[in-house]
Amino acid sequence: MKKTYLIVMLGIATLIYSCKKDTEVAPDVNLTIKVETMTSKVNTKIAFAAGTNNGIGFNHQWKLDGKVVSSVYNYDFTPSKAGTYVIEYTASNNTGSFAHKYTVTVPVPVVEITPNSTKYITAVFEYLPAPGQFINESLGSLVGAQKIIGDVSKTGLISLGGFGGYIIFGFDHSVVNNTGADLAIYGNPIGGTTPWAEPGIVMVSQDVNGNGKPDDEWYELAGSEYNNPLTIKNYEITYTNPKGFANVSWTDNQGNSGTYDVNNFHKHNFYPEFAPDQEKLTLKGTLLTSTWGKNGSIFINNAFPWGYTDSWSIDDDYATKRYNSFDLDWALDKNGKKIALNTIDFVKVYTGQREKGNTLLGEISTEVKGAVDLGIK
Repeated sequence: MKKTYLIVMLGIATLIYSCKKDTEVAPDVNLTIKVETMTSKVNTKIAFAAGTNNGIGFNHQWKLDGKVVSSVYNYDFTPSKAGTYVIEYTASNNTGSFAHKYTVTVPVPVVEITPNSTKYITAVFEYLPAPGQFINESLGSLVGAQKIIGDVSKTGLISLGGFGGYIIFGFDHSVVNNTGADLAIYGNPIGGTTPWAEPGIVMVSQDVNGNGKPDDEWYELAGSEYNNPLTIKNYEITYTNPKGFANVSWTDNQGNSGTYDVNNFHKHNFYPEFAPDQEKLTLKGTLLTSTWGKNGSIFINNAFPWGYTDSWSIDDDYATKRYNSFDLDWALDKNGKKIALNTIDFVKVYTGQREKGNTLLGEISTEVKGAVDLGIK
């Protein structure tokens, strides 16, 4: 009887050990998406999930670019902007683990060119000029800014005021980076022996988050003066509203101060009365050196060789083309690193010089008459 009891107990122990051994196995995972690389779209959900093949559960962990984002069996990923994302899944228990890595590529959204696309500006997104003699007149108003939309032979002219004043516009499609010049921007410079240029710096941006708004990173199209030792990067200027017909004072991040002076041809406040802040206005960008001077008794402002708008540029052959041209291959990020752009969606132009001029001619203020996508004939 004792022998029988021992045999029975040994059998039970063996069965328990066998069952325990069967349950303690590494996760046997069934992934709903089994590939390692994939392409998706901005604002489009990808539903990742992991199940078990043998009915035995385990712990889950999902990481997005190294950060834990889920500890359950599934993870829904919706990219908010273009880029390359790494999603890592790990299943684990006391016996072992299983890992799988996904690389998700999300291209920049592109609005394709169609037979109905126009080469001209179709939208002005923002207009914020710096103080200037034409500001708060038709050439310096929100209504006036909309007049650069459309055929450049019929468009109006908008003034950007002093340094940093800007306008942002776009087309009904993404502008493609082709060989050579991609954009043409029109102004009203003068050439010859009495040149009058009001150089504007051009920046471009892609609609990386696909929301149709110019709220993504900007890239400067570096012109001839980008590496000039006299050019100041990351320049900031703050204008103070005089609240009337009076000189507009300014200070900058270089420890300087000065004024933009009113004149008797424009008897009104030079500070933009539609600016969000009616006390102070801070504008930023790359500051180009002044080219103000005289040719005999005539005041002039010389153009730069190439890469700026509203500038009678010799290298740009403005005399023939009647516009300044820009190549998207010139794009640099805020650190001066070259950026490869296949397309762009938004263009920003701002006054690049801080030159008050005089009370006869007024300040140097870039003016824009329109723009064209050179890729559309």
